[in-house]
Amino acid sequence: METPPVGRLEHALTDFAERYGALTRAREQLRALSVTACSRDDVVEVTVGADERPASIRFVDERFREMPAAQLAESVLEALSTARAEVAARFNAAMSGAGLPVQATRETAGPRPQGPLWGRRPASSHAPVPPDLRAAVVALTDSVCDAIRCV
Repeated sequence: METPPVGRLEHALTDFAERYGALTRAREQLRALSVTACSRDDVVEVTVGADERPASIRFVDERFREMPAAQLAESVLEALSTARAEVAARFNAAMSGAGLPVQATRETAGPRPQGPLWGRRPASSHAPVPPDLRAAVVALTDSVCDAIRCV
C-alpha cells in the first residue's frame, strides 16, 4: 500500500529537520575548530584554524636562537603540517558526522563539500540569501516535491 501524500510530506519534513540540524551542529564545530601542534624537537608551536591558515606561531623556548635557519624552518613547517593534517581530519569528521560528502584538495585551503549540500537542483545564484539558508530551501523544495510526486 502506498504512503499517502501527507505521510510522505511529514517524513520529508522530518528528514529535512534532521539534516538541517546536523548541518548546524557541523557548522558550529567548524567555527570553533582550532588545532595547535608542536614540532618533534619541541621548539615551535603552530596554531591553525578551520581554513588551515596559521593563527599563531610560537617559539616554545630560547633554543630557536641557536638553530641554523634551515633547521628552524623545518621545525616550523613540521608543526604547521601536523596542525593542518589534524584540522583536515577534524573537518572531515565533522562533515561526515553531518552526512555530508567531503573532498580534500591540495589547491585550496582545506577540504570542501562536493556539490550542493542538499537537494538535486543548484541554488539560484541571484538570490540574496545566505548560502546555508539557500541550501535549506532547495532541500525543502526537493523533499516536498518528492513527497507529493511533482517535478
